[in-house]
Parts: sequence; C-alpha cells; structure tokens
Amino acid sequence: KQWYQRRVRGFYHLYRLIEDKMEDLRHDCPPLQMVYFPTLFRSNEFEEDVEFYFPEGVPEVASPTLIEYENQINSDTNSDPVNLIGYLQTMQLAILSGGRILRPIIVKVLGLQKEFPRGVKALDWPEGFNSQAAKKLYKERVDSLDLTREQKDSIIAAKLKVFELNEKLIREVVRSPESKATMVWLLERVVFVVCLLVAFYFVMKYR
Repeated sequence: KQWYQRRVRGFYHLYRLIEDKMEDLRHDCPPLQMVYFPTLFRSNEFEEDVEFYFPEGVPEVASPTLIEYENQINSDTNSDPVNLIGYLQTMQLAILSGGRILRPIIVKVLGLQKEFPRGVKALDWPEGFNSQAAKKLYKERVDSLDLTREQKDSIIAAKLKVFELNEKLIREVVRSPESKATMVWLLERVVFVVCLLVAFYFVMKYR
C-alpha cells in the first residue's frame, strides 16, 4: 500500500493548496466566484484517506514538485487571479471523471473491500450526486465568463502546467520498488490517460 499512501499524501497537500487559494481569492475575483463549487472540493476527503493510511498523523511532505507547484500557482495568481481556474477546474474535473474509473481498481489492488469507502474517500461521492450534471453546470459557468483572449490563453497554459506537474508528482512516487508491479503500472497508465484527455479537452475548448 505504500505507493498509494504516498500518492494520497501528495495529492492531499496539492488539493488543499489549490482549494485554500480559491477561498482566499474568490471574494475579490468575480470569475472565480462564478466557478466556486465547494461540493467538488476534495481536500477534506483526501485528508480522511491520509488519516486512514497514517493513523499517527498526517506527515509533512518534502516534495520538490509540490514546492514547484506552490511557487507556480502563487506566480500565476499574482499575475492574474483568474489563472487559478486553470488549476482548480482541471484537478476537479479530472477526479470527477477519473475517480469512478480508479476507485474499483484501487479497492481491488489494495484489498479494501471490507474497508470501503475508507481509503478511497477522495474518489467517492455522496449518494445521489450527479457527476454529469456537475460537469454540465461547470461548463455552463465557464462558458459564461467574460474573459479576454489573453486570459483564456493564460488559463490554457496553466492547465498544461497542471498536466506537467502532476506527471512529475506521480514520478516522485513510482520510483520505489513496489511501484513496478503490473497493477501499479496499469494504474499509472489510467491516471496518465485521464490527465491527458482533460488537458486536451480544455486546450481545444479555449482555442
């Protein structure tokens, strides 16, 4: 389980970073307020997963990629808070679309059938939650934003940066020996494809 524990820990810190930034900036940035969907926030669920895997407390992360992520987000949002859309939307829709694919694989690989949904809370959604309706509303809100061409291009660049940094974050984890197993390799490919499809979709959408 160690390979997945480290991944959950890393993405917990990442989602917390992005969501906290959204809370800080949205009140003074109307476009961010328009795409503020707290029901899609995942950091609390990731925290539950981390507590499940690390019952003695959430460990600190000394990750060069997370440091790079934080510096990049701060730089982009200092330039224009609207750029946060590139990070938040990509991460939210990636887990919204890919979570249902990854969840049964992870449960099977880690033997969490008796624990479910503990350990995969970040990939689980409340009963009755309609992911298609959530994605449709998200698209409608984004389409309604009054953004300049420059802002749209900057958001595209941020989305592509998310893809690049997520790949680096994953590679930090998969260097361990246990990550060489066949099912882990399959999981890596699924994550890769989901991220690629999301990045490609948004690049095409804003062109």
